[in-house]
Amino acid sequence: MAALLVTVGMGSRPFDRLITAVAPLCAYHDVFVQTGASTVVPPCPHERYVSLAEMRQRLSEADIVITHAGATVRLVQRLGRVPIVVARLRSLGETDSAEQEHYLRLEERTGRVQAVWDVASLPAAVAAHGSRSARLLETREVPPAAEPAELIVKLDEVAARLRGRPFGSHAWRRGATDSREHL
Repeated sequence: MAALLVTVGMGSRPFDRLITAVAPLCAYHDVFVQTGASTVVPPCPHERYVSLAEMRQRLSEADIVITHAGATVRLVQRLGRVPIVVARLRSLGETDSAEQEHYLRLEERTGRVQAVWDVASLPAAVAAHGSRSARLLETREVPPAAEPAELIVKLDEVAARLRGRPFGSHAWRRGATDSREHL
């Protein structure tokens, strides 16, 4: 029996598809689910949201982490682990954009993730996680973390460009007659 942590993140939209797919795993594993805005109630311990400190503790204690294609992916990778990742799909109304899909496709090709595109295959992904994880840990590096000083400089540069005109380059900005105006 493995300890599984399932997290859907802090988004405002439900991720019922993932929560529903996790339900059968609760009978065979020790599962905790962070459900977020989901309307589905899993048959195992769960909370809508947990503190960052509690999430970090649960991440470090879990044998397997199942997550959406968000920031949790890197948290798990930085712990030297491989997450099982299910992207929220714009086509199903789970998000407003296809960013998670694009991110997961990139990570699937180059990163340390076990991507699941069909949630019906989630039990098989959990069963195969040990061997898949070992292979990915041997063959793929995690990108280095940004140095805090470098990150501060980059964020300051972005803020300086946006200061006073946060939507300056947006074509729909108020009063724009030409999309190149005020660039």
